[in-house]
Amino acid sequence: MIPVILLTGIWFYWVYSPPGSLFPDDYATPVYDCNGSLLRVFLSRDEQVRFPWKNVTLPEKYVVSLVTFEDKRFYRHDGVDLWALLNATITNILSGERKRGGSTITMQVARLAAPKSRTLFNKLLECAAAFKYSVHFSKQQILQIYAAHVPMGGNIVGIQAASWRYFGKPVAELTWAEAALFVVLPNSPSAMNLGKQREKLLQKRNILLQKLYDNKIIDRLTLDISSQEPLPPTDNQIPFLAPHFCYNVTRNVAPGRAVHTTLDAQLQQQVESMLAQEHRYLRRLGIANISALVVETATGRVRAYIGSQDFFDDRNGGQVDGILAPRSTGSLLKPFLAAKAMDKGPYTINSLLTDAPTWYGTFAPQNASKTFAGLVTMEDMLVKSLNVPAVRLLYSYGVRDFYLFLLEAGFSNLFRGAEGYGLSLILGGAEASLWELTQLYASLGNLGRVTHLTLYENEGAITPADTLQLFSRGSAWLVLNSLRKLARPGSEFYWTYFDNQTPVAWKTGTSYGQKDGWAIGVNRQWTIGVWIGNFKGSGNAAISGAKSAAPLMFTLFNSLTRRDEPVWFEKPVDDLVQVQCCEQSGYPTGPNCPSTMMLERPACSYIPGLCPFHRRFLVNKKTGKAVCSLCWHGVDTTHVNLFIVSPQVKELLEKSGQVVAAIPQHAENCPQTRDENRIEIVYPVNGIKIFVPRDLDGAYEQVVLSARHQRSDARLFWFLDSNFLGETTLNHQFTIDLAPGAHVLTVQDDEGFIKKVRFSAYKRE
Repeated sequence: MIPVILLTGIWFYWVYSPPGSLFPDDYATPVYDCNGSLLRVFLSRDEQVRFPWKNVTLPEKYVVSLVTFEDKRFYRHDGVDLWALLNATITNILSGERKRGGSTITMQVARLAAPKSRTLFNKLLECAAAFKYSVHFSKQQILQIYAAHVPMGGNIVGIQAASWRYFGKPVAELTWAEAALFVVLPNSPSAMNLGKQREKLLQKRNILLQKLYDNKIIDRLTLDISSQEPLPPTDNQIPFLAPHFCYNVTRNVAPGRAVHTTLDAQLQQQVESMLAQEHRYLRRLGIANISALVVETATGRVRAYIGSQDFFDDRNGGQVDGILAPRSTGSLLKPFLAAKAMDKGPYTINSLLTDAPTWYGTFAPQNASKTFAGLVTMEDMLVKSLNVPAVRLLYSYGVRDFYLFLLEAGFSNLFRGAEGYGLSLILGGAEASLWELTQLYASLGNLGRVTHLTLYENEGAITPADTLQLFSRGSAWLVLNSLRKLARPGSEFYWTYFDNQTPVAWKTGTSYGQKDGWAIGVNRQWTIGVWIGNFKGSGNAAISGAKSAAPLMFTLFNSLTRRDEPVWFEKPVDDLVQVQCCEQSGYPTGPNCPSTMMLERPACSYIPGLCPFHRRFLVNKKTGKAVCSLCWHGVDTTHVNLFIVSPQVKELLEKSGQVVAAIPQHAENCPQTRDENRIEIVYPVNGIKIFVPRDLDGAYEQVVLSARHQRSDARLFWFLDSNFLGETTLNHQFTIDLAPGAHVLTVQDDEGFIKKVRFSAYKRE
């Protein structure tokens, strides 16, 4: 009696104790797009295509077919069908061979979980395990476990893997014939893989379809159509799409988990096709590589991700992911400097910036055209992508402040400090990837709200309250409207003359040495980034952001933008204020500005400022010369308001035909004019003879000119023999190549006072 009770207790303890994991946690990693289409499968550790099974809904066609074929009393027994076992035993004894089995689906799960040779004892063990599983798992879970682990030929395991392998589609789309095939296939799993026994497999499938008809599960029409369906080809139908993207999304995901992403497979293939067409043209120019990123502006969801023109292009490094590679940014950061400068003040988008030869120590920025306009608006700086005004604006705004902004915006490839980059930061000195730059432009499209690009569909939507405002909505909108005015390349130049064209705020960049060509654009629907170049880093005269990257970007915008949805951005009227500004300079009106107009600037701008160009002078009515308290006694005077620019800007403007006022010359009889200490030319001194030495390699060395001024904040303008050299602030030194002969050096300060010295130079041949 006691052994029976003990055995009964052990039995119940074993049955009701949790079974644990039936199978090793070793599954493939399937990657899906936003619509549930498979992009790629990464094999399990044992190199099987075995999909994760939890939370998978099996198609009703398959479930009904499986129960009908394998276990018609599945929903009525507790894991073991005694009646089926009895019938199988009698049939096999009478025939003298094993003609049929009595295993239920639950028993087959037990056999799959712990494979054993087919003996009577092992059959009893399977029955015990099946009973235990029926206690701990629902019927639905048992079906899911079976469907996920049943062999389907070769290294294909489970119905999900089989559906993609043989038909290239998800299980939800299986027909009756396809579902029936996957029910009978485990009886001969090698047939599909090796291309054998196809007729026998077809017969088994059709017998099952007939049985479904006999049981009134399908009708005659379905039976006839299903029976005529051919078996699938043996070619592998598992997709291999967006390989760079798939690798990227699985880097930080535990293996064996389904990855649901934001990518749109159909849109991805559409973009890949357009890139392939463009690449056929570019490769004739010696441009080997293209990368492109397509993002939904509002959400940051990545919808297309092309790391290279062809993943299998081994000759040109096709497996390199150009979207993540850090490269020189070219001119792409200028719009964000403009936005930050307007937030700080006193700038408006119409404020004039100096575009003239500029030196900061040995750094002398140049415009791409090698020309200077004298004065340009901030909008002109963006539209024409001018380097000199951008550098001067960065100097005014602060390199460190802009560097910290880039870090805040998510730039992770900056390996030097702010001082290490210096003013070149705005001209491509910084390193950034296409991912980081497209993300920054998406933030611009979200009116300054930081937008993190999203790869995973199940990531929660980010609300405005959760995110950082990188720059104001007002400055973002002003910049977007300026970037919309850029002249487009090729046939896109006339886009404004046609109806239903796509508005885009866009910017291009070309790195030093023409190694990288960038084009990034944004509207309310899409943010699209394109990079072209050579992964090997070689330069090419044909590489240009405007000429080679921008045309592809506009092709993508025109193809993807939906005309029935909003395309352009709503004006943030609550974040813009009307400010009375000088009509000529675009800065807030000063006391000396003759005419004004109302301009918009961000409401957050905290440095008010005044027009820096209009100045008032007290002059002698008769001579027009300036006077002061030392020399105005007995003189008929009047005040004049003049638009004053630096001598170098004045020279540039006059060359373009503009009439520019000059600082009135001070009266000669004024003691102030004879102030010898106002400007001091330290070197060269008057009358000196300079011998220009050679360096070790025989080249003539440069000569350093030096001066001082009474005011520490004075700006000095340098002329040699009436030729303008440049301007200095703070450290008044100028380095030049000095030609032999007699020279006159003239230094003028920002109030019009002048100091001259005469000297001569000699060179030994």
